[in-house]
Amino acid sequence: MSTKKCISIISPAFNEEGNVRRCYEEVKAVMAQLSDRYDYEHIFGDNCSTDQTLAFLREIAAEDPRVKVLTYTRNWGAEKNSMTLLRHAVGDAVIPVLSDLQDPPEKLPRFIELWEQGAEVVFGVYTNRADGLLLKSIRHLYYRVVRMLSGEEMVNDHSGFGLYARRVVDEILKVDDFNPHIRGVIASLGFQRACEPYERRKRIAGITSYNFGRYLDTAINSIVSYSLVPIRLATILGLFLSGVSFLLAIAYALIKLMNWNFQAPGATTVVVLILFFAGIQLLFLGIIGEYVAAIHGQVRRKPFVVIREKINFDRG
Repeated sequence: MSTKKCISIISPAFNEEGNVRRCYEEVKAVMAQLSDRYDYEHIFGDNCSTDQTLAFLREIAAEDPRVKVLTYTRNWGAEKNSMTLLRHAVGDAVIPVLSDLQDPPEKLPRFIELWEQGAEVVFGVYTNRADGLLLKSIRHLYYRVVRMLSGEEMVNDHSGFGLYARRVVDEILKVDDFNPHIRGVIASLGFQRACEPYERRKRIAGITSYNFGRYLDTAINSIVSYSLVPIRLATILGLFLSGVSFLLAIAYALIKLMNWNFQAPGATTVVVLILFFAGIQLLFLGIIGEYVAAIHGQVRRKPFVVIREKINFDRG
């Protein structure tokens, strides 16, 4: 029986036919350098790709028993794919490596080194984001808002690439959340952490499935999942505006009693006030709706994911 520690590499994949073999080969080459001390498994999760990704993963798994593949009945989303991969990882430490290879596998030895030095969570922090000024500003605002509303110390420019010790993974898996936000869970857990800078690569093949809508959905989910502050702010602001409206109504009534010939502001002011308060009400309803939707998804107890096939999980 091997006394080496085992490292689990997990790689979510969706329409990455041009990248999965390169991902496998680069991880294999890096882990070969550490073979005297570590065993490893490489688990891919194919999120119902519509190209040849799964066919290539089957070929790789047939060649190498350390490669394991999960396939699903449909695309369940990136976060659920990653959580399912965590549930099937058996290593002493788990390292997520995206199949698009924008996060470089050559950083794995450094992550493992920091883990051996005592870090229970290693965050890969990329230093070469190429976003435009607007997206950079939005991203900066997002991290600031999440930290302010949730009280959790989210790590800027961390895409999930890093290392989680087995104890951390076990705690993540205890979280019973139908719409998980793994980075938020990790931020809430604490543990000894370390950050390692790296440069993100340019995507060589394929097109990213992330767009503004996906980023917005992730941002809303991360705030709703880990903070009640937005709905509390809605209550406080609602009370404040109601109070202001009540005081203005009293002031108008007193002025009218003292000067019956006083004329109220014109139609433009009325329309502006109506639109303002209507917009505030819709905003509050939207905030409440997000929380209701989160509760609805949690209590219905629908399947988290449905796995169609497990490849190589009965092998070494």
